[in-house]
Amino acid sequence: MLEKAVSFIRRNNRFFLTAHETPDADAIGAECATFYALRQLNKEVRIINADATPRIFKFIDPDDAVEVLDDSFDRGVLDGACLLILDANDINNIGGVRDVVSAGVSERFIIDHHEVDGTLAEENCIRGDVSSTCELLYEIFHHLDVTLTPKIAVALYAGIVYDTGLFAYPKTSARTFEIARRLVEAGASPNLVYTKMYESNTISSLLLQAFVFGSLKLHFHNNVAVQKMTKETLKSSGALYEEGQTLINNPLKSETVRVSVFLKENEAGVLRCSLRSKGDIDVAAIATTYGGGGHKNAAGFKTSLSLDEIEKKVLEDLKPYFL
Repeated sequence: MLEKAVSFIRRNNRFFLTAHETPDADAIGAECATFYALRQLNKEVRIINADATPRIFKFIDPDDAVEVLDDSFDRGVLDGACLLILDANDINNIGGVRDVVSAGVSERFIIDHHEVDGTLAEENCIRGDVSSTCELLYEIFHHLDVTLTPKIAVALYAGIVYDTGLFAYPKTSARTFEIARRLVEAGASPNLVYTKMYESNTISSLLLQAFVFGSLKLHFHNNVAVQKMTKETLKSSGALYEEGQTLINNPLKSETVRVSVFLKENEAGVLRCSLRSKGDIDVAAIATTYGGGGHKNAAGFKTSLSLDEIEKKVLEDLKPYFL
């Protein structure tokens, strides 16, 4: 599987990189690390995302390499180029890049670590057993003889830290720790990455956290927690949508809570449902029925249903686990 990624990179010379909407540290880290790796291999490369980089992840992109797709994008530059999709295995999850960039390139390829079966997994480099896309890229870069510069090391390390939940999530392996060690040796600072991602919140984000936590409701004998973040909540707190990204994890700190459901609207009123679970509760299976996806214990989807409607439906989907 790694060989397919290596072959794709070697045979192409002009790349566009993209990742999922509302990119997190694994997405931004994967893009920036690949950007520097491809330039090291004398390839032409640009990063084009549907959404802007969240403020707390901007340190991963010290050269402002990540561009946000807008109406000024010249489709003519796509001739003869390829698209490398990182940290997403559903083309519907890359936003407007799907209709503009993906539609105009000669070839596209996926490097990802979210679970998926069938032809898509066989034709791309998708490893559901790996902790993060950044961990997977480390292995690919090794096969390409890419030198681990400090910029590449920081980007990969940040993505691994984020998607392993500080090396605590189930897919964290001995190999994950070994790769992290090598990235630190190559210039990644654990203290810097932690400070930037977990100790750089704004006051408005603290107010948002208070509002969201205040919406907490418990179901099925306190096994399921539901939190809500509306566009009105964002306005009241003064926070940005991206600042609510990690609030889904708070209820799981309880010994009793096994599933955390986070219903969140952005400033335009677009509703997303994020799901996190412990143990054998497969929230990816639930997300898939609504056109989303993810991991067994971490998934999500967008919906056109109202907040109350989707809350009721998701609780019904979870009910069999708690009968």
